[in-house]
Amino acid sequence: MWGVKAEVELEAGEFVEVEGVRLHYLSRGEGRPVVLLHGNSGFAHDFAAVLETLDAGEFRALAFDRPGHGFSERPPQDGAMSTQARLLRGALASLGVRKPLLVGHSWGGTLALAYALQFADEVSALVLLAPAAYGDAEETNAAQRIIVEIPVLSDLFIRASDTFIRGEIKRNLERAFSPDVLPLEYLQAAESLWARPSQVRAFMQDEYGYNPAVEMLAQRYGKVRVPTVIVTGDADELVNPVKHAYPLHSEIGHSELVVLPAAGHMLPHTRPEAVVNALRSAAKARPAQV
Repeated sequence: MWGVKAEVELEAGEFVEVEGVRLHYLSRGEGRPVVLLHGNSGFAHDFAAVLETLDAGEFRALAFDRPGHGFSERPPQDGAMSTQARLLRGALASLGVRKPLLVGHSWGGTLALAYALQFADEVSALVLLAPAAYGDAEETNAAQRIIVEIPVLSDLFIRASDTFIRGEIKRNLERAFSPDVLPLEYLQAAESLWARPSQVRAFMQDEYGYNPAVEMLAQRYGKVRVPTVIVTGDADELVNPVKHAYPLHSEIGHSELVVLPAAGHMLPHTRPEAVVNALRSAAKARPAQV
């Protein structure tokens, strides 16, 4: 799957254009549609092991690069969570995908929740992997403000910070994979794509907009009615399940909570079988009664 050419060559996917924005996705199988949404930062290839584990005759799986990440373009003015949900909806309509199961990892879990609340009748079930669902107490730092609020300086600032950015990618990925080992080929792929100015901007914008988005969304989590399975690792160092997965499970009263022992944050990589099991469980469940 991974190869080396120039820096790192990833498996080529397909593109769909929505509102003038090209979105990249990987597609596998036939059957019931499943849409896979990565975290921040990340890319569609985060779900490579899940795509390999899924039964190709059971599900039609589409793993998207979120706008501005991986090989997807980002809207020039607005990359808000609600906009990403709308673009995803348009992409699915163009591809003939109706009422998919949404699988969201980390920040992508919040996007899946936003989609399910924004388009309540267009989702059949949710699987939320190590979801980030509540506000982060950390204040916006100077780098985020420069990149998000002063775009004319962002490229210069990012290029001048390349060594620091690559070091942060490695440090954060080591925490994300812990207690498992960070695969070298994944680190190389991440450094190849995530250190680009366009993706650094997308990451910073998504971080910058996260708290305002979840402050509004969190008030509505109890309105989620579709079958929901929440999967978390008890050793997650990035998104503490006590602050996110557990209270989200309480708020969505009909949800199923799966706690994986000795598992960290990168569940699509390290526990793909558990992800597929959760997907099958969500697919069989009935919607909550209103």
